[in-house]
Amino acid sequence: MTYRFWLIVCVGCVILEILPPPTHFFFVCMAFGALGASIAALFSGITWLPWVVFAVVSVALTPLMIPLAKFLFTPKPHASNVDALLGQKALVTEPIGPRAPGVVKVHGESWRAVSEKEELKKDEWAEIVKIEGASVIVRRTS
Repeated sequence: MTYRFWLIVCVGCVILEILPPPTHFFFVCMAFGALGASIAALFSGITWLPWVVFAVVSVALTPLMIPLAKFLFTPKPHASNVDALLGQKALVTEPIGPRAPGVVKVHGESWRAVSEKEELKKDEWAEIVKIEGASVIVRRTS
């Protein structure tokens, strides 16, 4: 078999990898094996050598790609909605006291805010530490 055959196998494996359902890099391993076999067929006249290169490269890459596929395709948890506000800096737009609610601005949005312990004046920076209902609990940034 010629190197052209192995190049066709390589392209076919890449196409199979792209098509759904996802095979998580199995056919990419086969494509690299076919590419190696194509190079072996191009530079060697031994007919069995491309088959050996194909098998060795494909089998060797398969266990290496499994952790990569798990890493890439496992969803990563991330904070959303109001949970994303925790730990964010907020600019005080109306004074805040421990029992006197005020207003802070976070990412261009105004939020009703209450201080943990201290009083915060207008134009001070605060950190959001907790969310209770429609209010945020803040403390002075250090």
